[in-house]
Amino acid sequence: MPTKLRVVMAADAGRLHLTEAGVQDVARLARMEALCFSLPWNEAGVRGELESNPFSHAWLLRFRDEAGLDAVAGYAFMWETFETAQIARIGILPEYRRQGLGAGFLDLLKNRAAGQGCEFLRLEVRASNQAAIGLYVKAGMIRAGRTKQYYSDGEDALIMALPLESEETTCL
Repeated sequence: MPTKLRVVMAADAGRLHLTEAGVQDVARLARMEALCFSLPWNEAGVRGELESNPFSHAWLLRFRDEAGLDAVAGYAFMWETFETAQIARIGILPEYRRQGLGAGFLDLLKNRAAGQGCEFLRLEVRASNQAAIGLYVKAGMIRAGRTKQYYSDGEDALIMALPLESEETTCL
């Protein structure tokens, strides 16, 4: 399988940008999973996502601070399947939370999906994760449904969705 091209997208006046992750980032992504989720994907799961799912793209959120230092602040896996972009995983590392990076990250992912011709962005979120739900609502997402016992621990998931505008989906 050919290596994915590394893609960089700018946002927030150069403060945030995305870099596409690849198999060389498996260990890093698995470590971030363990920091961000109570039921994290392990290295085998991350590798499988990168190598076996042709619709999946992994993104590293890079953050440039006031001193010009560049660090990875988070990551996401997003599936681009025809008209729908599905955020499968999104995480901001604990030390970078509550700094507005989540909203900027969502904007970058929305722009990426719209640029690929996707008409909708969707995701599942734990029904108890009020901080994430608040972020998604603030980003314009609406509750589109509920999946009972979605998570392996029995918790329900809320389905959040957002219509996207792109050249292909905007009426002129």
